[in-house]
Amino acid sequence: MKSLYTNATNVLLCTLLSCAGVLQAELPVPDVTKERIEIGTRPFSLIEHTALQELRATEEEEELAQLQAGGSKTDEEELSKLKHADSINPDAENELQAKMFPFTTSNLTTTHAGIYQAPLAVSALGDTVELMDGSIWSVSSNDRYKTFDWLTSDQIIIKPNHSLFSSYHYKLTNLSTKANVAVNLSLGPIYNGVHTHWIVAIDYQNRQICLEDGTVWSIKKSDRGAMNKWIVNDTVIIGVNDGYFSSKSNPNILINVNVLNYARGAVMY
Repeated sequence: MKSLYTNATNVLLCTLLSCAGVLQAELPVPDVTKERIEIGTRPFSLIEHTALQELRATEEEEELAQLQAGGSKTDEEELSKLKHADSINPDAENELQAKMFPFTTSNLTTTHAGIYQAPLAVSALGDTVELMDGSIWSVSSNDRYKTFDWLTSDQIIIKPNHSLFSSYHYKLTNLSTKANVAVNLSLGPIYNGVHTHWIVAIDYQNRQICLEDGTVWSIKKSDRGAMNKWIVNDTVIIGVNDGYFSSKSNPNILINVNVLNYARGAVMY
């Protein structure tokens, strides 16, 4: 009787282990590349990107020169603020960048609430950050330590990286910790995700774009070259334009995931 009980127990145990093994083997392994938008399917060339960056930098310098040559008291006050921007933005890479791109949470302007993201996951080494739209960003080795204290409750915004000498084209700014990290897009947002945006109509002549949420955007004239590469159904990520002058009339950027470039603009309606 004891032997029969032992045999029955062994059979039952083997059956359970076998079932468990089968169940474990059949557990689905998530493939993040299949559920996210592929980046750079029609990439903006390095030559085009460099030329556009130089054009934007020249544009800002010309506007600064006009401000210096101007005469209104308001302009002088703005110029005074501009000259002391390095104290406003201590994380700027250098004095010139601090003067040209002073950015604080107090002067944050946007025409679309989609700029606000949250860090859903940060890798153990701090080299990747996943945002709530599913996009995954690779972090510069110099900035990875800044992500170690990021929480899912933090607010993140995406800005252009204005440095002409950096291989990282964007910056993630944590509005809670005030940290800025240089990043590049590694994987696009989740396909058809609740926080994912894409283009449903384009008017190249008038530089207007309509997104899936019904918003119509006006793109800055000097960014026509970037916009002309875009087509319907391209996925875009909404960010913040922190350029000192252009941010007043074009406070946002649209980052095209398929082309890997961005254009400055604002929601018209």
